[in-house]
Amino acid sequence: MKVAVFGGTNPATNPQWYNVADEMGKLLVQHNFEMVWGGNAHGVLAKIHAKYQKKGAKNTLLLPKAYEDDLEQMDTDEVVMIDTIADRTRAMLAKADAVIVMPGGIGTIYEFWSAIEYKRAEEFNFDIILLNYEDFFQYQLAHYGFIYNHGFTKIGFGGSPYKIDPKNLFYIATTPDAVINTLKKLRN
Repeated sequence: MKVAVFGGTNPATNPQWYNVADEMGKLLVQHNFEMVWGGNAHGVLAKIHAKYQKKGAKNTLLLPKAYEDDLEQMDTDEVVMIDTIADRTRAMLAKADAVIVMPGGIGTIYEFWSAIEYKRAEEFNFDIILLNYEDFFQYQLAHYGFIYNHGFTKIGFGGSPYKIDPKNLFYIATTPDAVINTLKKLRN
């Protein structure tokens, strides 16, 4: 199973995010999940990628041309150069059977909401798992609840073509183990 992993590429201020990423990488490799990612040599994605490199596990880096210089600091199996950030997000999702969203910044939030919209529009069929460790995504989830409660994510209302209930667009896990357990259930 291929998993697209979204997450931070800047150094985090709290080492707990690195510990979680380290554990996530270890578990993904241990359970033979192929990783599709779009990171660099920093942040939580770099910690996950290090586990893949150490074990020689299959992973593919999709990198927009704007970040081509990042390759100078990296050692990775396969690199696919992509024109734009939007193209990279779409390409990662097209390759994925599942999506894991780790703690991260603006890019990660963009990728999370993009994945939800692609799934909602049924352009891709993948499962999205949000790793909400230590309630990292509390404000994203609160906003999601807010727009849901105000009718902006309803299905079938006012001619909306969407068939997926907004409550079923993604799963929430609070630990790397819970992410893996969710992936294993979805795999069967």
